[in-house]
Amino acid sequence: MKSSQQYAVLPIIALSLSAVVLSACNGSSNDTTDTADSGGQTPPENRVSLLVAADGGDETGLISRYDASIQPATGLGSAVQTFAAGLAEGIATDHADHLYQAGIDGFGTVKAVCHLPKRASGSVFDVGIDRVVTSALNSPKGITVAQKAGLIMTAETGAPAAAVSVVSATAGEGSMPLYTISRTAMGGSGAWDVAYDEDSDKLFVALTNGSVAYFKGYLALAMTGAEVEPTAIFRPNNPLPASNMHGIVYDAASDRLIVSDVGSATSADDGSLYVFEGASGLSGAVAPERTLRGAATLLGNPVDLSMQNGALFVAEKANGGGRILVFLDIAGGGSGDIAPDRVYDLAAPESLMASAATGNATVVTPALSRLLVSANAANMGTQVTAVSPALDTKGNVFTPVMTSQFVESIALDNNGDALVSFDDAGSPGTGGISFVNRLATRAADDMLSVNRDRQVMGASTTLIAPKGMKVVDSAGVALVADLNAAAPGAVKVFSLCSAGDHAPLMTTTLPAGARPWDVDYDAGADRLYVAATNGSILVYDNYLGSMPTAPSRTIDPDDNSGFAVSNLHGIVYDTKTDRLIVSDVGDAANATDGRIYIIDNAAKANGLTALRLEISGPLSQLGNPVDLAFDGANLYVAEKSNNQLQRINGIYNLSGAIDKAADVALSFTAPESIALSY
Repeated sequence: MKSSQQYAVLPIIALSLSAVVLSACNGSSNDTTDTADSGGQTPPENRVSLLVAADGGDETGLISRYDASIQPATGLGSAVQTFAAGLAEGIATDHADHLYQAGIDGFGTVKAVCHLPKRASGSVFDVGIDRVVTSALNSPKGITVAQKAGLIMTAETGAPAAAVSVVSATAGEGSMPLYTISRTAMGGSGAWDVAYDEDSDKLFVALTNGSVAYFKGYLALAMTGAEVEPTAIFRPNNPLPASNMHGIVYDAASDRLIVSDVGSATSADDGSLYVFEGASGLSGAVAPERTLRGAATLLGNPVDLSMQNGALFVAEKANGGGRILVFLDIAGGGSGDIAPDRVYDLAAPESLMASAATGNATVVTPALSRLLVSANAANMGTQVTAVSPALDTKGNVFTPVMTSQFVESIALDNNGDALVSFDDAGSPGTGGISFVNRLATRAADDMLSVNRDRQVMGASTTLIAPKGMKVVDSAGVALVADLNAAAPGAVKVFSLCSAGDHAPLMTTTLPAGARPWDVDYDAGADRLYVAATNGSILVYDNYLGSMPTAPSRTIDPDDNSGFAVSNLHGIVYDTKTDRLIVSDVGDAANATDGRIYIIDNAAKANGLTALRLEISGPLSQLGNPVDLAFDGANLYVAEKSNNQLQRINGIYNLSGAIDKAADVALSFTAPESIALSY
């Protein structure tokens, strides 16, 4: 059901699902060639991907992406991608390339834009693909994402009670803030922007009264339910006559804070930038290490800031009708009326994010930290349990479903959010998917929360009996095997940002007699593998690219066990070796006829196919091996009928038809699905 966790940024796949569905960005560039300076040294910043949200003129509510080289300066040029979320305030992204934006859309709102890099330029917010995270705010401005915690911290300027509101990045519309910081705690001031370092749990808030509030150990205290007060409040001792802090960025390695001051919002030439060293030790009126102010700086209303490789990018909204200003070494040099190193004219920029335009990059895979295992005894299970990779301890237990819902499969996305498929006994013949915020870090005995999590369910989803799932982060979608005993089974494709009762983006009905239990997907080849309960593996080439209605070929594992019934369940495709690992539960009522197969050269396999490995027999204790997970060397097995979690070490070292006991086994009642959490 799950392959080894993907940490590489997968190749771009153009998705032609429909005119409004995910597609590759038009005109994007992955050119990462460095341009050396005259001394032969690579400059600190070369190509930059810059996201800018506008709030003025014809581009109000538009997010534009620019691919620029600032060493040497070439200008921003035309936007290589635009997207209209219908908001006009702060923007931030997460590890799955979803973008979040704050603003007013009838109410104070935060929206999630699903996998922005793959959206067609000119796309608009679509409730079938994207979602409203919350509409319970008042006046949201700058935002930041606490990635590990899965939270969005939002500054509010005009809320009567809250200056900062914290919401779940996984929640759906109707959710309320999990935590707030009161205006009273900020001396009655509203806030414009926030900067948060998750490793040190330090929060800095830019206040519109000209001060900065600092919170040490913010989330640790907020999660206790206590009223959070600032550790310190400080301000520059050389403020403008009308001081009004807006943009804020923090470098934890140097403990350096940079804040912008728009001064009077009606003046286009009175802005400032302040650089504070040792920021977490400041209090009261302090002298900034550096202050930039004056006509040459072009600072009037510097409303937002972003840092990239030591360069500061400034959204200057008022001066000259709007500009992006770049100070290449903001930490160095003196104070005064110092011109920016780069100036790009751009109308009314409100918020911006700068990142290196590095293209696709391989990330080192961290150590496996835990297994997440769903349990479904008598098809009435409701829990997911954390288990050590050594299969020697069980940890936190979480309930990812609501009353009358029973868990099936579990999968994880690049953010660490869990997708859990379920059946709904309260509404027979219907199923759904729970999206659980950062499941691996949730507290013991915690359960699904409407303010932190969300569900996809309802008649429009057409989900009947969802089983195995594959998260394709590189395309922003989840592939769901819908078993559906009453009609032909199907694979259904949902947006990773989907919420509520929305139709799948794509549905592939399987041929008669083939019902899907699990799926895996090769993103590099755009190839789908489906484990069917009739004992066959269906292969769909160019799956997301062309939406084929029939399989390209069918693999029939050449089983030599002698067991009469074949009933495939778990499936893993290993891209490094071009191998399929598949489990066969045989007769679901028989606790002794389970098998595990390995197939070589899977990408070209067709018809009756010889097996590299077949494990079955009494030593194996395989009866109903309903799910598999592979860490690149060891295979984990959810053996449901014999109530075991199994680990087979170095499975590629085995071959032939063998009866072998698992290297490690843990007693576990009716395990249904396994996900590897890193």
